[in-house]
Amino acid sequence: MKLDQNPFFRKTVIPWHDSDLFCILICIFMTFVFLFSKVGFRLALEHARYQEHAWVPLVLMVLSGIVLASNLIRLSIRMVRRRVTESEEP
Repeated sequence: MKLDQNPFFRKTVIPWHDSDLFCILICIFMTFVFLFSKVGFRLALEHARYQEHAWVPLVLMVLSGIVLASNLIRLSIRMVRRRVTESEEP
C-alpha cells in the first residue's frame, strides 16, 4: 500500500520491508533457495527411491521463483520511476 503524497512532508517514510536494500537481500536469498531446490529436484529425479518426493523441491522452486520475480519487478519499476523523476527535475 503506497502512501499518499502529502505536501506537508518532504519525504514519505518507506516501511523497512519495502526498502531497496531489503528487496535486494530477498532477491539474493531467493536465488540461493531457487538453485538449492533445482539441485534437489534433479537429485530426486535421478534416484528411484526419491522420485515420489520430487514435488517438494519443485514446489519450493516455483514459490521461490514467484517471490524472486515479484521482487525484481518491484525493484525495476522503482528504478525506472526514480530515473524518470530525476530527469524531470531541472
